Amino acid sequence: MKLYINAISSYRSDLEDIDVKKELKQKYKHDPRRQDSFIHLGVLGAYRLKDKYSINTLDELYVTTGIGNVNVLEKIYQYVIKDGNSIKPYDFLNMLGNTTSYYIAKALGTKGKALFQISDNFTYINTLMSAFSSIKLSGNNAIISSCDLVTESDRVIKRVLGVDETTKVVSSVNYQRVSLEKKDAFAELELENKTYTLDEIKTIIQESKLKTIASPRCKELNLKCSDVFFETIASSTINEYIEKNQNMIFCDCIGEKYKIIKLRILN
Repeated sequence: MKLYINAISSYRSDLEDIDVKKELKQKYKHDPRRQDSFIHLGVLGAYRLKDKYSINTLDELYVTTGIGNVNVLEKIYQYVIKDGNSIKPYDFLNMLGNTTSYYIAKALGTKGKALFQISDNFTYINTLMSAFSSIKLSGNNAIISSCDLVTESDRVIKRVLGVDETTKVVSSVNYQRVSLEKKDAFAELELENKTYTLDEIKTIIQESKLKTIASPRCKELNLKCSDVFFETIASSTINEYIEKNQNMIFCDCIGEKYKIIKLRILN
C-alpha cells in the first residue's frame, strides 16, 4: 500500500530549546489552560502543520503514541492510589485519548473522523495502515499525528519501550498529511501488512538500493542507529529524510519481528 505526503511538521526536545506552553501562547495565541504537557505537544505540531498547508475540514485525524499521556497517569496514581484522594475532573479528561484528539482537531480546524489509537507493537505503522483503509473508503485525506512525551522519571518509559538504560529518550511530535493521490505530493510511503524475520530483513536490505535506517531496538542488524529513541521514531525519521530530500527504508523490530517503511522522494 502507498500513501502520498503533501505536508509535514516536527518538533523534538533535543533539537529545539523552547518552552512549548509559552510557544503556544505567544506565537499561536492558544489558551493552554486545563491541558497538560502531552496535549500541548500534540497541539504544537498541529499548529506547525497548519502554518505550512491549508487543511481541509474533512481531513481525517489519526493520533498515535508510544505510551500515551504518562504525565497525567503518574500524577493520578500518586494522589488517587497512593494518597487516597478523589480524581480531579480535568486530570480524568486529559487522561482520555479522545481529549487529545479533540484539542488537536480544534487547532487544525478539522471536523472529520478523529481517532486516538495505540498498538502494543508498531503503533505508527499500524496507524498508517488504519488511515489507508479508511481514506480508501471515504475518499478523504488523513493527518497522522505521532506524539511521545518523556517525563523526568524516564526509567519506566525505557522499560516499557524495550530499550536499555543508556539510551536517551526524548519528547517528540511529528505530523504527515497523507493522501491516496500523487498530485501535489512531495514524498511517497510504501508499507505492507507483513512481518519479517531477521534473515528476510537482511535480504531486503542487501537487495535494496535505498539507504536503511534502523530503530535502536534493531541491534541484530548491526546498522548505525539514532542515539535517541521514542516509540514513534519512524515518523520523525521520515520527516527528517524528507527534509534531506533522500530516499530510505526505515526498519523497526519488536523481539524477532521486523517491519519496514519505504520512503521515496518525488521530483
